[in-house]
Amino acid sequence: MSLGVLLVPVLLLVLGYRLFYGWNDAVTVDPTPAIESAGRASMAPLPGAVAPDGWQTVTAKWSDGKLRIGYLDRDNHGARLVQSRTSAAELVKAELGEKAQLGEQTSVGGVTWQRYRAPDDEFALVRTSGDTAILLVGRDVDLAELAAAVSH
Repeated sequence: MSLGVLLVPVLLLVLGYRLFYGWNDAVTVDPTPAIESAGRASMAPLPGAVAPDGWQTVTAKWSDGKLRIGYLDRDNHGARLVQSRTSAAELVKAELGEKAQLGEQTSVGGVTWQRYRAPDDEFALVRTSGDTAILLVGRDVDLAELAAAVSH
C-alpha cells in the first residue's frame, strides 16, 4: 500500500513530462561554439553550422583536437561528423575499427569522398583537405546530403 502511494505521483510526473514537454522530441544544439573553437585551433576547412533541411543538430563538441557533431535526419536516424588533424586512415580506424571495408569514391558537390563500410552496417564518407581528415558516419541516412550541407 505504501509503495502504491509513492508510485502514483511518480507515474503522474512521468506522464505529465511526456505530454507537456515532448518526451520523444530531440534536444537540438547550436554547433557554432564548437566550430568556432575548432577555428581558433586553426582547423580548416570548417563544416557549415547549418544542417540539411529537416535534419537536427543534437550534439556538438570540440575536444582533444577533434570536432564532433551529431545529427538526426528526418526519420530520426543518427549520423555524426568527426574532423581531426590525423590522417584519413587513422581516423577511419579510430571511428570505424580495423575491419572497415574500403568502397568506391563518390563526388558530392564537386568534392571527392571515399566510401567505407563498417562491420556493424554503418557507412562512412571520408575526405582529406590539407592536414585535416573529415569523416561522416551513419546507418540508414543519406550521407551525401549531409556531406553537401557541411561542405558549404
